[in-house]
Amino acid sequence: CFRLMSEHYSIMPRVEHYGCMVDLLGRAGCLAEAHDLIKGMPFEPNADVWSALLGACRIHLNIELAERVAKELFELQPENAGNYVLLSNIYAAAGEWDNVGKIRKIMKDKGLKRSPGCSWIEHKDRVHTFIAGDRSHPQIEKISETLESLAGKMEAAGYV
Repeated sequence: CFRLMSEHYSIMPRVEHYGCMVDLLGRAGCLAEAHDLIKGMPFEPNADVWSALLGACRIHLNIELAERVAKELFELQPENAGNYVLLSNIYAAAGEWDNVGKIRKIMKDKGLKRSPGCSWIEHKDRVHTFIAGDRSHPQIEKISETLESLAGKMEAAGYV
């Protein structure tokens, strides 16, 4: 597909294009192909490319590849807590609690902390920010009721 890009459309593939392909291959379960694509890139893969593959390792619970990919990410971004958290989550999903503990210890030793999830929603030209676990919004009860109702409707429709 990259040859087609350059020959037919005069578009030279950039790292972003490779990242998209790694993500697509990974989501489809073609982890070896995604890894081979990274290894064959004509330039150094960045953290986004490796992160796409690590995310696919989580989806398909490929611990062996996840460890190799995480090593690359740790070298590129030694202070990015998200990379450690993702590897820890992969270990947890596989029931490898000793490895979860090792990753958490590494994070503690490096002074890395997991940042809470955050969401934004715009309603009537006003942006509302929500942080995971925060119940301080003045309309939290109404918001929670609405979310529960939506979740029920989504489940009934087969989306969950």
